[in-house]
Amino acid sequence: MNSTDLKREIMNRVTKGGLITFADFMDMALYHPEYGYYTSTKERIGRKGDYYTSSDVHPLFGQLIARQLEQMWRILGMGMFTVVEMGAGKGLLCYDIITFIKKCFPEFFEVIEYKIVEINKDQVENQSNLLKGFASKISWESFSADGFSFEPVKGCFLSNEFVDSLPVHRLIVEDGRLKEIYVGHEDGEFCEIVGELSVSELEEYFMEFPVQLKEGQEAEVNLRAVDWISNMSRSLNKGFVITIDYGYRAVDIYSEDKFKGTLMCYHKHSTNENPFVRVGDQDITSHVNFSSLIKAGEKSGLSTTGFTKQSHFLIALGAIERMIDSPGDIRRVLAIKNLILPGGMGEVFKVLIQHKSINNPELTGLRVISELGLIREIEALENR
Repeated sequence: MNSTDLKREIMNRVTKGGLITFADFMDMALYHPEYGYYTSTKERIGRKGDYYTSSDVHPLFGQLIARQLEQMWRILGMGMFTVVEMGAGKGLLCYDIITFIKKCFPEFFEVIEYKIVEINKDQVENQSNLLKGFASKISWESFSADGFSFEPVKGCFLSNEFVDSLPVHRLIVEDGRLKEIYVGHEDGEFCEIVGELSVSELEEYFMEFPVQLKEGQEAEVNLRAVDWISNMSRSLNKGFVITIDYGYRAVDIYSEDKFKGTLMCYHKHSTNENPFVRVGDQDITSHVNFSSLIKAGEKSGLSTTGFTKQSHFLIALGAIERMIDSPGDIRRVLAIKNLILPGGMGEVFKVLIQHKSINNPELTGLRVISELGLIREIEALENR
């Protein structure tokens, strides 16, 4: 991969067609068919990559999600059940889920099918090699602006750190008006240029939430996530949607504490806020506005089952008990701490579950744990 080639191609597009939105720039930087960050052969996840995901930390993450999926299967009547995972990375989450279900829930294993939506051909090959023992259960599918490549399913759509990587528009308030930050270039380098909003949906977006941006405040808007929710609902006849990612509700993500927005870049486990360097060779993300996913879901037929921190979700599913059951497994203890303790993944990452065509489902991962009980569980873990 040559980031210089990608940089040149984006600049040529600007030269020929004029300024582009940041969403268009981010789309090319991440998803260009040949040079994009997510479509290249670059190793992105793990020690040799740029970041870790929860599924890289320990198989326990996938095992606990498997327990939640099994309960969903029972709620849906114990028939055929389809899991659709968005962007499966190395395939570890799928592997951990399927392996655990086969071992602990054999009846569920008999009727489960697992669809992976993946754009990177090299990743598909790597995933298929890892998952070859479950070849009869797994298929690879595609997703575009027109929707998914398969017929509507009954089961669960699952994503872990997918929404944060969707291209976003960047906005700023100038002279009391909402304006957009475009991408241009000058003297061989990318630059930001403020102009009028590219689409009316950007202004309408903020009418949905009780927030008021201040003069000079910057913010990201993920219209692609809204479209994704709508397409996903159309492809779900009956079942659930689990979205795990880092982010906040609208009142927090657009607060003065995040005056410059939440855009962040990752390269070799270090962060920076400059998306115009190492184009195609670094990840570009923004925090997820979960209020937007909830609203978009409601408009497209998805009801909110619950919204919680990852730490709460995993503890409710038995993370502490799993640790106690294997007291000599130091790796497991450290992994659980990383996944759930305050200040780490457990607090930053959130879990949104939505449902369709089901009446008031009660899920174990969303069960109420008193603050005192949660504190005691975490203290017990910290003391191990």
